[in-house]
Amino acid sequence: MDTITIIGTGLIGASLGLAIKKVGIKNVEIVGTDLERYRANKAKSMKAVDRVENNMIAAVSDASMVFIATPVMAIKDVMEHIGPRLRRSDDRTIVSDTGGTKAEVLQWAKEFLPSHVDFVGGHPLAGRETPGPDNADGDLFNDRPWCIVPSPGASQKGVRTIVDLTSAMGAKPFFIDPQEHDSFVAAVSHLPFVLSAALIGATSKSPQWGDISHLASSGFRDVSRLASGDSAMHRDVCLTNQEGIIHWINEFIVELERIKGIMREEEPAQPLYDLFETAFEEREKWLDGVITPWARADYERPKPLSFGRTASTLMFGDRATRGLLGEEEDDKKGRNNRR
Repeated sequence: MDTITIIGTGLIGASLGLAIKKVGIKNVEIVGTDLERYRANKAKSMKAVDRVENNMIAAVSDASMVFIATPVMAIKDVMEHIGPRLRRSDDRTIVSDTGGTKAEVLQWAKEFLPSHVDFVGGHPLAGRETPGPDNADGDLFNDRPWCIVPSPGASQKGVRTIVDLTSAMGAKPFFIDPQEHDSFVAAVSHLPFVLSAALIGATSKSPQWGDISHLASSGFRDVSRLASGDSAMHRDVCLTNQEGIIHWINEFIVELERIKGIMREEEPAQPLYDLFETAFEEREKWLDGVITPWARADYERPKPLSFGRTASTLMFGDRATRGLLGEEEDDKKGRNNRR
C-alpha cells in the first residue's frame, strides 16, 4: 500500500485529503501530521486522513508522495527536517507544497531535498477566509487554478503524477515560472488581502468607529472579508514576496491618486463616470472569461486531448507541455522520420 503524507492539516491540507479521497485511488493510505494535534485529529475524524502520525519524520519515512500544506515560512523548516529521511526506492518520492509564494520555496527545495526526490511545487488558488480543518471541503479546488512549478531536477513522471492528480481533483493545472508566479499572485491574491487589512485598519482607528461600524453593511463586509484570513499564512506570504507586493501597492496608490485628482477637478462628473464604467467593463470581461492571454512566441492553441493529456496542457500553450514532459523530442523524431 502506498502512503500519501499531508504535513499541515488546516483548511488546505484537510481539503486536499478529502479531495484525494474523492478521486478514489486504490491501495493508498493518507497520513496526516500537524504541530497542532487538534487539527490532525479533526482531519481524521472528518475522514480527510486515514491515520494521524504525531512524529513528522515517521509520517514521511514510507511515503511515496508528500504534500507540505503549512504557512510558507514553515516550509523551509519542514524540508530541512524531512529531507534526509525521505525514502530511497526505485520510484522517486514526490514532494509538493501548497504555499502562496514559489521562488523562495524552490530555493529551499534545492537546498534541503535530496537528489532522489522529485519536488514539484504547487499553489492552489483556492481558499476561504475562515481557516482550519473545520472549514475543509473536498470540492474546494473544483475549477480553480493550481499552479505547477517543478524544480529543474524533477522527473517527467513526477511532474505528470502531480498534474494528473490535481486535475483529477477538479483543479486546472497551470504551469508557470516561479518569479512570474510571485509577481502575478502579488497582484490578484496578495494585494487584495493587504487592501482588506488596510481598510479595517483605516476605519477602525477612527475615534468614531463605534458609531461608524453600525453603518457598515454588505459592501464593507465584502471588501474587508479577507482580513478574517489566516494571519500566519498572510504574514509569511508578505515576508517571501515583499518586492512583488510592494510593486502592486505602489500601483494601487497611483490609481487612488488618479481618482483623487479627478475628484478635485472643476467638472469631475463625467471623468468619474468614465472611470467607474471602465472598471465595470473590465470586471465583466474577467468574470466572463474573455480576457486573452498575452502572445508568446512559442504559444500554440492546444489540440483536443485525452483525459491524461488534458491534465498536462499548459494554459500558456501545448508546446511547453510537450517539452516539459519529454514529448517534444518524440515529435521531432517523428517529423524527421517522415521526411
